[in-house]
Amino acid sequence: MNTQIKKNFCIITIIVALIFSSLTLFNAAYSDYNVTTVAAISSSLVASEGDSISDCAVNTCCASDYKLFGIIPIDTQKEDSEKKYVNLGGYPLGIDIKTNGMYITSKVNVVTKDGAICPVEDCDVKAGDLLTAIDGVLLDEISQISSLISDKKSVELSVKSGTKTKKYTISPAIDVLSGERKLGLLLQDGIEGIGTMTYSDGKNFYALGHTIKDMNGENVKAKTGNIFNADIVGYAKGQKGKAGELNGSFSTMSKALGKITSNNQYGLYGELNKESDSEKVLLGSKVDAKPGNACIYTTINGNTPVKYDIQIIKVNRQNSPDEKSMVLRITDKRLLETTGGIVQGMSGSPIIQDGKLIGAVTHVFVSDPTKGYGVFIDWMQP
Repeated sequence: MNTQIKKNFCIITIIVALIFSSLTLFNAAYSDYNVTTVAAISSSLVASEGDSISDCAVNTCCASDYKLFGIIPIDTQKEDSEKKYVNLGGYPLGIDIKTNGMYITSKVNVVTKDGAICPVEDCDVKAGDLLTAIDGVLLDEISQISSLISDKKSVELSVKSGTKTKKYTISPAIDVLSGERKLGLLLQDGIEGIGTMTYSDGKNFYALGHTIKDMNGENVKAKTGNIFNADIVGYAKGQKGKAGELNGSFSTMSKALGKITSNNQYGLYGELNKESDSEKVLLGSKVDAKPGNACIYTTINGNTPVKYDIQIIKVNRQNSPDEKSMVLRITDKRLLETTGGIVQGMSGSPIIQDGKLIGAVTHVFVSDPTKGYGVFIDWMQP
């Protein structure tokens, strides 16, 4: 091989090395270290350790053009110039959901002239099952039951357990004090709890960031329901191995803030009765989310949201709706010293980065309450 050929070979080798080096650096800009994922284990925002999640999100509907050496186009992304401002949440909500059927809390005895009797003692029903009908009549409210069994010596109960519905024929017992026939079941016709508003757009509200589950871990199908103003009156501090919890109060006798229309995997939604006058914030997107400093708005006392500093550790690549979009860590000393980090009841707390609403808090790591998951704001749709 003569001298000129050797020189040409060396030049080509250097160029190829530079190209691969640049491509490696480009790809590195969109990768991040692995973080242990968590999986929800209850209807609250609790998670346990699981598998690793994938690398940082790149949305094909946004941002800019990338070029190798500033010359060769590598990836092109469209600019979304439309800006939308929404009302920032962070304040607590009282949630009252009405379901199709009555949740069975427990079996109870009825005091009759012949002693204490439980009409459903031999029926294979348990807490969390749903009493859906009596003699084929679908149940909407507990008040229906009295009239449906008042003059009957025997009735057929339809009880849903998981995905299966079973039928039981029982004889209602006559209560010696009231003279009324009773089933021997303690029932509730809905689910109540405390959550956090994420944002509203003037007509509609978006909250929680995850679904509401019943006592059996099943997704609750919201037939109807309302949200109310709530006050946080205390909290149980989170600790390793045990999630903390906000303690709140609200009254369903007060005027509702809005009507619940949907409860899905990514949150609770509905129509507002009155437009919110809270602070405005720019509605962001998953493309705006990146590892680094951010903040959340949440309430741990009263009903006024407070801004707390966090760090987004990981942003998951998601091109279609999925849970656990981001891993975050609480860094604000005030929140760490009080609640210990993320606690149940904070689900729905808005996540703000660079002045944009990019997501909501959804889960806390059982092994470390300073860490948790957030969902992209893009996925919070009815």
